[in-house]
Amino acid sequence: MIFRFLDWFIDYWVMLNYVFYKFYERFWKESDPQIRGLIYAPGWVLFNFMEIIFLLDDLFDCQILSTIMENNKYLCIMPYFPVLLLNYLFLYRKDRWKDIFKQIDKERDSEEIKKRYRNTVIYIWASIAILTIHVIITSLRRHFGLL
Repeated sequence: MIFRFLDWFIDYWVMLNYVFYKFYERFWKESDPQIRGLIYAPGWVLFNFMEIIFLLDDLFDCQILSTIMENNKYLCIMPYFPVLLLNYLFLYRKDRWKDIFKQIDKERDSEEIKKRYRNTVIYIWASIAILTIHVIITSLRRHFGLL
């Protein structure tokens, strides 16, 4: 059971890196798009983790993150660096990403890769939508006393 979860997690983690890589390779024509995957994938996961904490803060009015940010603002970004290091060690060190991303490119037409790619893109857009909705609702509550 735990191995299936880890296998699933690693597949989607690699796909998240691949989506950022392909986006910057295709649309921005960058010379080193793998750096974007290395930097943005851990940042995106931390961004979602912090968004969950912000939602819990607002729903239950417990002020976890705001208390942490008042006392030590740097504590919020500290989890980013171990995740970035693990991402580098397992995916980008010794150019492992080239072989993995080439394999994904070869299997791009298979149903499994299409499903993973689609789910990863949905995850990214859903994260943006949840953040936007949360910001709008919080603004309405705090500034206008609505909701």
